[in-house]
Amino acid sequence: MMSDPQTSTPPWIVDLAVAASSLNAAQLQLLASSYRTERSPIALSASQLQRRLALSTADATELARNLRQILTASHVTGGDIAIALATLAHARFAGIHGDDLVEVVCTAPSRLGVPLRTTFATAVEMVHGAQQTIIVMGYVFTGGARALIEQLAVARRDRAVHVTLIGNRLHDQLSTVRSMWPADSPAPAIFSREISSHDDMAAMHAKLLICDNIAALITSANFSHHGLHENIEVGVKICSPSVTRLVDFIQAMIRMGEFKAVE
Repeated sequence: MMSDPQTSTPPWIVDLAVAASSLNAAQLQLLASSYRTERSPIALSASQLQRRLALSTADATELARNLRQILTASHVTGGDIAIALATLAHARFAGIHGDDLVEVVCTAPSRLGVPLRTTFATAVEMVHGAQQTIIVMGYVFTGGARALIEQLAVARRDRAVHVTLIGNRLHDQLSTVRSMWPADSPAPAIFSREISSHDDMAAMHAKLLICDNIAALITSANFSHHGLHENIEVGVKICSPSVTRLVDFIQAMIRMGEFKAVE
């Protein structure tokens, strides 16, 4: 039985799936983000792909050549490419992980012997794996989070990862945050939720760590010594392409002025 030409998969999507077959879900999502805002798709160079996706030189060269051939032969927009890659990422997650997309993590005194990964270890591992973007949202940042802040600075300095810090009334904590950020690392983008003119008790109370728009740690723990090491706190690490919707929400809050840039 022949397939209906109006409903069959466009050849360029098949070619794209083959070209990206060796990429994992996180790499697919990163590649999708490179095309999301491009009306006219750009042919990324091998060096760009190698840096963004942490590929070997040979793999990056082959992927660059295949992507260039697809873009040359097809009349597609950057949005088309981004949607196709994001769909592949979602399918890759579903196929590899099934329902295991959520991991419960905790902070608890070590003497309790809780059989879960710790908030701090999970956060550090996520930062180590980030290749393009990191967003940190916290109600409180204190000197007790220095080890984590320093890892963010390493990602910014050594891998050119774009780091964004968002805090509640962060002007009150700004000197602490800046004192923890090493001088040899480019500064992060910093935003603050200030007192609302409508309700002076309203606050930015979220505690989040988002890496590469695909992995999110959502936790009750503040970015402080007790929040990361001594309190009893519970959170979840989520790995899913749907994390992009959370990033979209945060970016919308910035555009609307709910989170204001701190100089």
